Amino acid sequence: MLLVAGAFVLLGAGAFVLLGAAPCFGQDTAKSPSKEAIGKLFDDWNAALQTGKPAEVVKQYAEDAVLLPTVSNKVRRNHAEIKDYFEHFLEYKPVGKINDANIRVYGDLAINSGVYSFTLTKGDKQKEVRARYTFVYRKTGDRWLIVEHHSSAMPEQPKAVNDKK
Repeated sequence: MLLVAGAFVLLGAGAFVLLGAAPCFGQDTAKSPSKEAIGKLFDDWNAALQTGKPAEVVKQYAEDAVLLPTVSNKVRRNHAEIKDYFEHFLEYKPVGKINDANIRVYGDLAINSGVYSFTLTKGDKQKEVRARYTFVYRKTGDRWLIVEHHSSAMPEQPKAVNDKK
């Protein structure tokens, strides 16, 4: 007698064979990561910034990634150009934090967008800068890499209509 029940095959006389964690038919085997796991990718990127090494930051980006940076007008389309940007940005010892995140997962793509802020240090002076951001990640092998990163400074607050200053 052969009876298949989940991950076991029962053979007559009480013998059985474990086939492993074989899924039942219709079960989705490609589990999407949690929103928390995607949110942690920012922490990994921010930790790479803290090393002060542009090469460590670049490791967070896919080979064909596009960076639309906050403090440069130049679109960065490859690792060499992304590294060039971070060679200059890291001079300010940036420390980032997420103020408002919106995370969505679509299979092997994930998007984290919202508002973040950076504490920038030059000499003994610190400044906080808020910006809007979008990170688009793609699962590559066993890693999630940035394929698109857009960051733009928050627009200035408009003056009140009656404000003559």
